[in-house]
Amino acid sequence: MDYPSEHLLDSIEEIATIKDRLSLGDRSLTTARGLHVQKKILPNSELQYSAGGRLTAKLVFVIGADGVKNVKKYQPGGWEFKVEETLELCRSLERASQALEGWPPEKVQIYQSEEPIDSDLVNRVAEANQEHYEENHKQWRLGGLPRWIELRDKFLNELKKEWPIEYVEFQINHRGAKYATALLQENIAKVYVTGFMYGRGWISPEELTCATLHLGDVLAGKVRHGLKGARSKGIAFADVLAHIATSGTVDGCSTEEKSENAGEGEPIDK
Repeated sequence: MDYPSEHLLDSIEEIATIKDRLSLGDRSLTTARGLHVQKKILPNSELQYSAGGRLTAKLVFVIGADGVKNVKKYQPGGWEFKVEETLELCRSLERASQALEGWPPEKVQIYQSEEPIDSDLVNRVAEANQEHYEENHKQWRLGGLPRWIELRDKFLNELKKEWPIEYVEFQINHRGAKYATALLQENIAKVYVTGFMYGRGWISPEELTCATLHLGDVLAGKVRHGLKGARSKGIAFADVLAHIATSGTVDGCSTEEKSENAGEGEPIDK
């Protein structure tokens, strides 16, 4: 029989240990990567760990009271590629479950509050986008793939740092990675263009804020719809999207200045 690496055994043990500390709802999410890990206390106080598919274990080992690991079953295979992903997922779920405990009171208050959204202001932004659609569309496409990658990474990194609950739930949405990517691209494009319109002076600060909150709510709603038990809140997504909007605002202001400068040329005497 092949023997698994110590790193593999330690990873499975850590996954099972973290699962014990999670809520029942979060425990069900630990299988989102397709790896099932179980821990069982044996009559002689030994601990048995198993890992693999939902119905068939590919690895079974026992840790005795002396800490020695005794492997009972091991079938190498592709399932091992899911171990590191599952371990990182478990760590993220634990960080998310502890998030509110470490936040300052002001952040907790913001997170738990319900921000009112004025539908009239949101509609005005939509109308402005229709009016300036060609220029907005051209501006978004101008940055191409590099801009999309930059803003995507900025969004995910900040979401992971500031709003771990939303980060985890967005990453493990049951609709799959392609859906998550398309959803993210759509909302990043929308909020960037909204910021761009503010930079051009086509919408007001209130309209920019309301539209950003609305996009955050829509994004959170889709995450909750695609993941049973999800707790994602719109204010968290809106906070990160606001920084994406700032990038659009900077570009909008720059474009506006260029337009003004182009019209300030004085006639040259012949």
